[in-house]
Amino acid sequence: MKNTLKIVAIAALLLVCCAALAACGKCKHKNVEWVVTVEATCSVAGTKAQTCVDCGEVVKTEQYETDHQYQVGYCLFCGKAKYGSEYLQYGEITLGGVTGYELVGVGNSTATDLVIPALKNGKPVLSVAEGAFAGNKNITSVSFGPNVVQIGNHAFADCPALATVTFHEKSELQLLGISAFAGCTALTAFVFPVGVEAIPAALFEGCTSLEEVVLHDGIFSLGEGAFSDCAAIAYAERGGAKYLGTAQTPHLLLAGLTDKTVTSFEVPADTRIIGAEAFSGCTALATVTLPEGVRSLGAYAFAGCTSLSSVTLPASLQKIEAYAFAECTVLSELSVPAATATIGERAFYKCTSLTAISLPNGIETLGALAFYDAAITPLSHEGGLYLGNAENPYLVLIGVEADAVSLTVHEDTRVIADSALSGASLASLHVGAGVVTLGARALDGCTALTAVTFAVTEGWQRAATRGVGAVSVTVSDAAANAAALTGLYKYDCWYR
Repeated sequence: MKNTLKIVAIAALLLVCCAALAACGKCKHKNVEWVVTVEATCSVAGTKAQTCVDCGEVVKTEQYETDHQYQVGYCLFCGKAKYGSEYLQYGEITLGGVTGYELVGVGNSTATDLVIPALKNGKPVLSVAEGAFAGNKNITSVSFGPNVVQIGNHAFADCPALATVTFHEKSELQLLGISAFAGCTALTAFVFPVGVEAIPAALFEGCTSLEEVVLHDGIFSLGEGAFSDCAAIAYAERGGAKYLGTAQTPHLLLAGLTDKTVTSFEVPADTRIIGAEAFSGCTALATVTLPEGVRSLGAYAFAGCTSLSSVTLPASLQKIEAYAFAECTVLSELSVPAATATIGERAFYKCTSLTAISLPNGIETLGALAFYDAAITPLSHEGGLYLGNAENPYLVLIGVEADAVSLTVHEDTRVIADSALSGASLASLHVGAGVVTLGARALDGCTALTAVTFAVTEGWQRAATRGVGAVSVTVSDAAANAAALTGLYKYDCWYR
């Protein structure tokens, strides 16, 4: 019996030992490490597992997150800029008596979605400088704060990724610079703020994806080539012409005739702008009726209309752009309305039958060679050559006699035309008290000029385009004036 009990006890002991040995053989997972099974990004959580190195068993699984990972200023995952719009570069500026800031460049920012704030250091952001972002290949959108009053020439030109431009609902924008968005090939739509009255030259030149242009009823002027090479724009076609407009004014901008063989055309009563080249090359066009309300004639608007013998310009007309009536060879006389302040470069070039013109007393700018190769004979007075009207024949100085070495501008003269005295042999020039505009390049190439005196020395502004980026100047030093007007600032218009 005792032997039997011993055998049973030994067997039980063996079973316990075997169980213990079996338990000792199970892995204790003391050597584990984390293994990433799904990579995390800045926007999507990843997965990682705690795995035993000894037996390979997954001990624990959990999700994890990561922040942006930047390389060359942008997140590898989502493309977010490491240095946002707050890193843009600014300079101080005063516009219209208001002191604030001008955005002058990209600075250290790598932002692709630019946000131009209302304020910087408690002062308004008033302007975007000329060429500030020109050629930037990274910007995809820009949002303008409410206080931006002007956007300079070429400010966003040749930004191929710029697809979206938005303005604050209370935007104070008034001035858009020449070619401000030219070459932005990704831009598809543009809505003009209500304060912008003039569309400048070449604004959207080469914007090949631009389809939608939203105007407002206050726009009155279209510069040369504003929509050049913008074949995707959706114009409305009616009555043999194509238009851009608004719900209230569907014919606001007459962009061009679809039939160039017409002999007469009546412009709709709600048209405000005759676009660039609208009637250009209509060689059969003999008569055109312009309604009251038309405020500007675009560049080359009637150029090459060789059968156009007469046209009555409406009293509402404010601007005649460059080459507007160039080579209208049978046009014989024209009266420019009192409201017209600007006549562009070579506006009446080669109007070989044009023998008489009456300019308005309120004219502010006359472009270079506006009447070049026309039949008009200017009035000569003490070396100067003038055009005007019956009331004031000396209204505009357009040139100088070839042998003149000194010129005192007539006291009744209001405007010195662009390039008026270019290449003259003048040694001195006196600008009378009545002059309000001294045109761009007026004294270009006057290598003998040593002195320019002004009867009125204060209150002048200097800018490449009248009203855009104007700088106040005092013109009291005769030698300095001569140097400025033939040197660096010869390209600027001086006005007061």
